[in-house]
Amino acid sequence: MPDIALDRSHNCWGKTQSDRPKLYRGHTLASHFQPIYSIAHRRAIGYEGLIRATCPQNLAVPPIELLALPENSQEMLGLDRLCGALHVENFTAQSANNEWLFINLDSQSLLNEQPEIGFTKQLLAQSGLSAHRLVIEILETEVQDIGYLKNFIDYFHQLNSLIAIDDFGAGHSNFDRIWQLEPDIVKLDRNLIHEAAQSKRAERILSGIISLLHQTGSLVIVEGVETEQEACIAIAANADMLQGFYFARPAPLLSADSNASDIIDQLLRNQQHQRSHQSHIKANSLLRIETLFQATLDDFKTHQNLQQSSAQVFRTPHAVRCFLLDESGYQTQSTLNAFHQRQRIELRFAPLLCGDRGNWSHRPYYHLAIEKPGITIISDPYLSVADSQMCITLSQAFKVDNQWQVFCCDLDWQDER
Repeated sequence: MPDIALDRSHNCWGKTQSDRPKLYRGHTLASHFQPIYSIAHRRAIGYEGLIRATCPQNLAVPPIELLALPENSQEMLGLDRLCGALHVENFTAQSANNEWLFINLDSQSLLNEQPEIGFTKQLLAQSGLSAHRLVIEILETEVQDIGYLKNFIDYFHQLNSLIAIDDFGAGHSNFDRIWQLEPDIVKLDRNLIHEAAQSKRAERILSGIISLLHQTGSLVIVEGVETEQEACIAIAANADMLQGFYFARPAPLLSADSNASDIIDQLLRNQQHQRSHQSHIKANSLLRIETLFQATLDDFKTHQNLQQSSAQVFRTPHAVRCFLLDESGYQTQSTLNAFHQRQRIELRFAPLLCGDRGNWSHRPYYHLAIEKPGITIISDPYLSVADSQMCITLSQAFKVDNQWQVFCCDLDWQDER
């Protein structure tokens, strides 16, 4: 961490929280710690240090008011480091295991002051906390100078400490910075899990964000988990770690809930049950449609009339369109839309409605059907380019006059279904 001398009048060195309070402009400062749980390990694997302050009248001061006291970036840097040193002291006085300590740093004050390197190394040496147990949380959106921030992160990695990007998904967060900065951990903004609990679309987006972050090489923490539903959604989205009031509130002592493993076990059982239930519902829903699809295909093989044959599969309101591909993936006829689908087609997507001579060879429903002729292929849900709606596609390859064709039927796959 960049270096400024600690103000020893704040008593930042050599004392635990129980020995002597830390003061800042008449305010008494204390550490609270909120556990962060690994889903797979079913226990707390780290704690985030959070500052708590009381005024001279012994009334609680919200953190946002405390952080508003510094009048410039130099003073902000001093307060930031005072809080960090306090958390390290109070954490090392209690922690007997190998958990991480997460500490927030004000990136903007570091950028403005650009002090010399050395503070963290000195702090770790005097506290006895191993560097590999320290996780530095930064808000990458606060820093425009990406080169400086990268050097800052490289220094911590050289110390063998970890870097976490905090509140990803808020403000101007973007994946381009994640690829450049290569953080060890990314903490998702709490609004993402709250939105995912309200909307299936937001839930899919959450899963996609976590998948992309994993591909960048970062572990993912979902913070702000307040309900069982949010915890289940985070687990289903393949998050690595969870943090929030549902599991534990911040407290002065490292008091991770001893029942956490039981709680997570129950969440995992709930997810397994839900997945099995949804799979059963999907299988039952598709069984009738597959039967209609096969009847449609058999009729088409006999009469070679797409409109006549498709009437059978259009008996179900889930079926929205049928189309035919040749052995190279080119569409050979105009797409045939079900009547109920034609009623809701939006003219905004008119340029995409006609699929004549379109080539769909890049779609899994085509190449999987060609690889397994005579077998009905059911795609995963995806966004259809035809109407910008979620759908799945049933397809099957068959031969006509010694030429392969692929018969396809799109099914509406909206969130509520």
